[in-house]
Amino acid sequence: MPDNWSLEDAATVPSVYATCYLALYQRGEMKKGDKVLIHSGTGDIGQAAIHLALHEGCEVFTTVGTPEKRKFIREMFPSIPDDHICNSHNTNFEQIILQKTNGQGVDIVLNSLTEEKLQASVRCLAIGGRFLEIGKIDLANNPLGMMIFLKEVSFHGIMLDNLIFPSFESKDEKLEEEKMQLYNLLNEGLKNGAIKPLVRKVFEKNELETAFRYMTTGEYIGKVKKINRHCSRFERFSTSFQYFYSYFTSNE
Repeated sequence: MPDNWSLEDAATVPSVYATCYLALYQRGEMKKGDKVLIHSGTGDIGQAAIHLALHEGCEVFTTVGTPEKRKFIREMFPSIPDDHICNSHNTNFEQIILQKTNGQGVDIVLNSLTEEKLQASVRCLAIGGRFLEIGKIDLANNPLGMMIFLKEVSFHGIMLDNLIFPSFESKDEKLEEEKMQLYNLLNEGLKNGAIKPLVRKVFEKNELETAFRYMTTGEYIGKVKKINRHCSRFERFSTSFQYFYSYFTSNE
């Protein structure tokens, strides 16, 4: 953990950045110069993905749902042009992206939208594009026409739990290799500054109901955390961070 981070900073990192590294690097093979569409850019996954994509030298497009969230993106990520920030409540982003890319589309879509917005996101893919779906239900309930595969695109369901908690007991060499690759990507991201703490809203232990109500509004930005003031700072940190990392190091 970087010396200038608080334990609260560190607690925003593990599962979110692990999901983004799995998606963008291990499945999406993101590289410098790629055009990347990241939906819901103010959420925890969105923020982390934008940090990684910008650090890699990619051109980032993103979507948000309110003027306040658009303002947040402009302030948090000033290198993203204003015309690369689209509305997540309609499909207008499709035409904007195709216009800005001269009809070519984007190399990677990190998707969290549903229904017609999911379909529009698919149409944003360039030839050889990679579609990364972080929703477990949406892709299954939205059949894709076969025509899209003429563009040689690929689709990946991003399931971090399948990597950390495999459904079979015997060791799988490829799975273990991917797990260690992810572990190394996270360590490298911490060292080179690609990983940055996320904006978050913190609730006390006795505010659990308030926290859940806050999450249902869809207006929150970043990560929502619950803390127990009666635990030591180390205990609060370890439940979010050290416990997660044990799954990567248990087989070393």
